[in-house]
Amino acid sequence: MEKLKIEVAGIEFKNPIVIASGPAGFGDEFFKYVSPSTIGGFTTKTVTPQPKDGNPPPRLVYTKGGLLNSIGLQNPGVDTFVREVAPNLPKETVRIISIGGENAQDFLEVGQKVEEFADMIEINLSCPNVREGGTISSNKKLSSEILSACSHSLSKPLIAKLSPDGDILKQAEVALKNGIKIVNVGNSLQGAKFNINDGKPFLKRVVGGLSGPALLPITLWKVYQVKARFPQLEIIGLGGVNEPKDVLECAIAGASLVSMGTHAMNDPEGIDDFILKTEKLLEERKVSFKELVGCSHRGGYR
Repeated sequence: MEKLKIEVAGIEFKNPIVIASGPAGFGDEFFKYVSPSTIGGFTTKTVTPQPKDGNPPPRLVYTKGGLLNSIGLQNPGVDTFVREVAPNLPKETVRIISIGGENAQDFLEVGQKVEEFADMIEINLSCPNVREGGTISSNKKLSSEILSACSHSLSKPLIAKLSPDGDILKQAEVALKNGIKIVNVGNSLQGAKFNINDGKPFLKRVVGGLSGPALLPITLWKVYQVKARFPQLEIIGLGGVNEPKDVLECAIAGASLVSMGTHAMNDPEGIDDFILKTEKLLEERKVSFKELVGCSHRGGYR
């Protein structure tokens, strides 16, 4: 699968398909259906300093073209993660550990504890259903403190996970100014759904994160904007990838890697075929994935 290979931050990915943080948890169930050697990378669920139970149920509701989730950052806490989970993360794929917290010290504590088990570390600034009053990425000062602390103290390649709910260019600029060279654009979008039979919200916290195919055009536009303004940034495109052609579109817009969440959760057994079909699309067009990255900014790939 030579046409799918790409190098990001000095790390070679056998293909650009990265499993997003969240839907596949820490991989326990997911890797019963998917060989880790098949995918380019795997991102863990976000790990925080202390254990979190997540949000109260109900936490999931399907919508047309997507899924609203209000799981929250449910996880066992960093100490349990390091002791029981991290040593078992498969080394046959690029291991991306997602970290979270409330302030710079939280992120730094988690990052330092998980670093030896990670190939890359994702700094989650954009969970849409945890904080009151917006995501961390909407707070320039707090984001800067977190990113600066991590970039000065952690040695593994860092990914800033940004939010499509806010000004993506301002967020990307903050990341770049604080030493980050890879950004994840983006996450699920905030949304809500209501029950017409009882007049109540479906989700206990009302707001959830919308994922699924409906998000793809938004993702493509956000990726395109960031690549146009900051061509030196490597971008992971996340949101709405549901078909092999979506992977090519993300690359054309400017994404070096393409993250898959809801689709991977709904059809993990189909990922092998998904990757094969993606390669076939490249072969039909006589281009490699690497050649497609950002080609819309260069007038196409011819």
